[in-house]
Amino acid sequence: MGLLDWLKGAKKRQPASLQYAPTQNGFVPFYSEFGDNVYLSDIVVESIRCKANEMKKLKPRHIRTRNDQESVITDSSVARVLRNPNPYMTTSDFLEKITILLELNKNVFIYPEYYISKGGEKIYTALYPLMPINVAIMVDKSDKYFYRMDFNNGTQALFREEEIIHWRKDYGIDQYFGGNQLGNRGLLKALDRYDKLCQSIAKAIEVSCSINGIMRVNSYLSDENTKKDQEQFKELLKNNESGILFTDLKSDYTHIPHDVKLVDAETLKFFYETITRANGVSVAILNGDYSKEQKEAFYEHALEGEIISLGQAMTKKMFSENELAFGNEIVLYPNDITFMSMSNKIEALKNGLPAGIFTKNEARELLGYPPIEGGDVMPRGYNEIDNSQQKGVQNDKEGNG
Repeated sequence: MGLLDWLKGAKKRQPASLQYAPTQNGFVPFYSEFGDNVYLSDIVVESIRCKANEMKKLKPRHIRTRNDQESVITDSSVARVLRNPNPYMTTSDFLEKITILLELNKNVFIYPEYYISKGGEKIYTALYPLMPINVAIMVDKSDKYFYRMDFNNGTQALFREEEIIHWRKDYGIDQYFGGNQLGNRGLLKALDRYDKLCQSIAKAIEVSCSINGIMRVNSYLSDENTKKDQEQFKELLKNNESGILFTDLKSDYTHIPHDVKLVDAETLKFFYETITRANGVSVAILNGDYSKEQKEAFYEHALEGEIISLGQAMTKKMFSENELAFGNEIVLYPNDITFMSMSNKIEALKNGLPAGIFTKNEARELLGYPPIEGGDVMPRGYNEIDNSQQKGVQNDKEGNG
């Protein structure tokens, strides 16, 4: 059941008895994209990029848990589309795209393309992020739910609710969609104020640089003569390429030095923090000069919850009830999101290798080295070697070695 087939035959398959799904608050269950306007801000773009750059490092895996033992499934159709989502995207591309869409629109719709095998099994072939401009939740007479989507090219498609992976953010006020009725109103207000501040700075700099000095005429002149002298002074400014103004004895010229100080650092920091806070990104993360503690706080505050919710949203729609009962799920592992400096990594290996926490290849990966053949085992004899070395040192000290 390909995505293109869905879009081509969407209007023909629409049931005639569809109506809007019921809601508890009485509002129409309708969603419309609203993210493009906030994406015009450079600060918003940079903060979203910080999140997307971390999310694209995730490693999605098909996991099966039986008797409290987890195993990674590599030969299922789910595992294959997680490694290669569609012909146009890598896994990193896919994760980056849906993260940006989530930050802009608070809702991400993913269509898992599939076909039914002869044995009745659902075989997945691709994962496609959808970009509808309008989405409505519909229901038919048999209480089956549908997503009705309108796209920019004029196409309208109808998908069964169980066929769409719906990843939501700020889900609470609306019964079906993420976000709320206010949308990005608070963020837009902060962006508007920041834009006005930047415009005022630009205008002030322009004005301050165009006024180089004060011309004082040492005589009493009529308004008409004063205006005439002003116009003459302007012409001298325009035509004088050397930057030196010549005057006669009846006039004085006072130079005004350019020392523009308009906005203090604390004010700019306030605007940056206010705007980036909407995406859970600190100024340190934005600038890339964060500490280990700041990176850990960023992960726990802004990334961890979304990583878990994406895995659960995909698990819910890509596995049947029977498959879920057998412990199948999709987990996105964040092991490539680096929190430690090199000194922290070396310290972790000093403590972790004797305890048997790391395999050889895991230790090499932590230090940035490629894996070696046969390295997916715990280092053996580490404690014995370490103890023998200590005994040798002790014997040398005692004169016995």
